Amino acid sequence: MPAIDSVLISISSKLLDSHTAGMESVILEALEESRIALGVDRISCLPIDPTIRQGRHYESFGQGIPPVDAVVPENVRRRYRELIRQGEVVFSKDSPELLELANQLQSETILNHVLVPIRAMGKPWGLMACANFVSKQELDSEFVHSATLLGNIIASSIERLMHYENLKRSEKEVIARNHRIVNERERERRTIARDLHDDFSQRLASLGIEMAIALGQCNDQARPAFTKCASDLADITRDIQHLSRHLHPVVIERVGLHAAITSYVEQVTKRSSLDGHLELDNSIEFDSETALHLYRVIQESLSNVVKHAQASDVWVRLYRHPQGDVVLEVEDNGVGISDNPLVLDSPTLGLRSMIERGELIGATVSYLSNHEEKGVTVKVTIPSAHTRKE
Repeated sequence: MPAIDSVLISISSKLLDSHTAGMESVILEALEESRIALGVDRISCLPIDPTIRQGRHYESFGQGIPPVDAVVPENVRRRYRELIRQGEVVFSKDSPELLELANQLQSETILNHVLVPIRAMGKPWGLMACANFVSKQELDSEFVHSATLLGNIIASSIERLMHYENLKRSEKEVIARNHRIVNERERERRTIARDLHDDFSQRLASLGIEMAIALGQCNDQARPAFTKCASDLADITRDIQHLSRHLHPVVIERVGLHAAITSYVEQVTKRSSLDGHLELDNSIEFDSETALHLYRVIQESLSNVVKHAQASDVWVRLYRHPQGDVVLEVEDNGVGISDNPLVLDSPTLGLRSMIERGELIGATVSYLSNHEEKGVTVKVTIPSAHTRKE
């Protein structure tokens, strides 16, 4: 068997230099290089934990050599797990049971077989199973030493890949859960908005008619009181209508996102001392879900400006970056925002909600605070794949 040092250096460099997301193919290359260096027909890395990839193992086998069968009898799998947990080197020449087990992994007969314990990140991980069908390679203590060194490196890389995949899976689950929560919240908002419009608005309208009739029939002494009641009722009706539109902006469905943004900014500037400035690229379009989430981000951002920024001007921009991505910006010239994480995570700012909405549409949300010139910019970057041009 050739010196193992050069192989160790080679596979270590490949695995360390590999990006985790694309590591699986590199692991298989490292296994193949290790198998050739060890001089055996097939090697397999078997984890202790049967839940890893539903018991999936990584293996390399020479030309004409069979892989492990896709379906292995449960009693064989169970016995292999028991041997893995023992963490001891087992040679088929010393254990007829091992050779019998190994021959149940495929239809072809194995000449010799050895199980070598391997570790990942300093902890027991599983075994490297080495099998010969035609090779006469001696499976001795020197072989076990080399297999252990190679197996430890490969096992650590497999563990690294498993951690990465588990993390990505958890991230997807969190995003999916947030998606369900946000969608349920939007459904509740639509229901409340519909009830406000169909029930309360109609009742207020009827009450307004009755108030107008009463105002026409009352005497001069009662007229000021009736007039004030009619005015207050009109204010309440407008507030209900505004609340209904805020809960479910049907204007997006009727006239599109750009007109909805324009209308909302005009409403905000009328109710505050802000001067609003719009720079919207009308050629940019979104699907209904993306448009709704972007509208909600604008609502939350402008609410923060009105409540906290002490600003005189606000700019809302929607433009396409030269590289293709679309950018939505809400900028103010107010007092800025603290970099303190506790402040950024404050529920009153709604920053976490905006980030979650961005994740749901594949966008990134960032906050830029200019401490010298003051002001905050909320920036949403939407990948070009989520947009389209007219």
